[in-house]
Amino acid sequence: MTTDALYTNVALLSVLGLATVCDIRTRRVPAWLSAGGIAAGLLVAALSGSGALRLSLLGTMAGGLVFLPFVLRGWLGGADALLLATVGAWQGWHIALWAAWWTALAGGLVAAGVWLWRRRQVNATRDQPFPYVPAILAGTVMALWLAP
Repeated sequence: MTTDALYTNVALLSVLGLATVCDIRTRRVPAWLSAGGIAAGLLVAALSGSGALRLSLLGTMAGGLVFLPFVLRGWLGGADALLLATVGAWQGWHIALWAAWWTALAGGLVAAGVWLWRRRQVNATRDQPFPYVPAILAGTVMALWLAP
C-alpha cells in the first residue's frame, strides 16, 4: 500500500468513524460531515489530476445512487446514501459498489441481532430504527480489505 493510499484510507475511515459515533449517539449524522467528506474526497482527487477526479466523480455518483431507492422508500436516511457517496469520492466507483455489497451484509447481520435482542425485551419498541452507519463503516473496511 502506498503512502497516498494509506492517507486516503485513514481520512475516509475517520469520517466514517465520526459518523458512526454520531449515529449511535443521536441517530443523526451532521450534514457538514457527510457533505464535507464528499467535498474533501473530490478536492483530493482534483489535486491528484483529471483522471483521479473523473474516478472520484463516478464513485460519488455510484455510491450515492446505490442507496437512493432505499432512501426514497424511507428505509434508510439520506446521510447513509451521502456516506456511501463519500466512500466513492475517496475510493472510486469500484470500492463504493463493493462497500455497498458488504454494507448490505453487515446491515443484515446487525438487523438480525437487533431483532433478536428486541424480541427478548419486554417493553422494547420493535419499530424503532437502529443506527446503520456502523454497517457502512464495516462494509467499507471489508471492501478496502477484500475488493479485487
